[in-house]
Amino acid sequence: MNRKEALQTITGSTLLASLPALGFTSSSASSTFRDDFLHRWQATRDYSLKVLDKMPEASLDYKPTPDQMSFGKLFSHTAHWNTFFIGSIVNQAPVKEPDTTSKATLRDYYLTCNDQCTAIIEKLSDHQLDQTGYGTHEYWQKHTGRDFLLRAFMHTAHHRAQALVYLRLNGIEPPFFEF
Repeated sequence: MNRKEALQTITGSTLLASLPALGFTSSSASSTFRDDFLHRWQATRDYSLKVLDKMPEASLDYKPTPDQMSFGKLFSHTAHWNTFFIGSIVNQAPVKEPDTTSKATLRDYYLTCNDQCTAIIEKLSDHQLDQTGYGTHEYWQKHTGRDFLLRAFMHTAHHRAQALVYLRLNGIEPPFFEF
């Protein structure tokens, strides 16, 4: 039994039918989720760029061990895969990673990818957030649109945390975390 059916059973369909008039609709719930997510998505973008800006240009290729991604690669990788995660909801291909890793190129690429993701998020419907079956691989098809948004958010946090460690290993104090 889903939530709507349970509410109908408990309260009767008359009360349930009056909920939209009181502002309780699945659309408003989705808009609330989407708006809340967008606020945090923009905050994480701003903080990630502050982290990127802290590392000197000459140290963008720094990596603690040969098997790890460089500091600069953490940012291009994150941005690229976030366009994959969020773009999957609307069948949009990810943005190709840049060939060069200058700070200006990385910053522009990160902003371009974030802007593309933001534009998609702003237009997502309840159905898109709740639906599964995105992508061509069985693993991704079991995830909802919300799952893809949260995946992108966690992906950003994961690689940004790596970047914060890279800053510390270079004797650089990370920027204050604002959320």
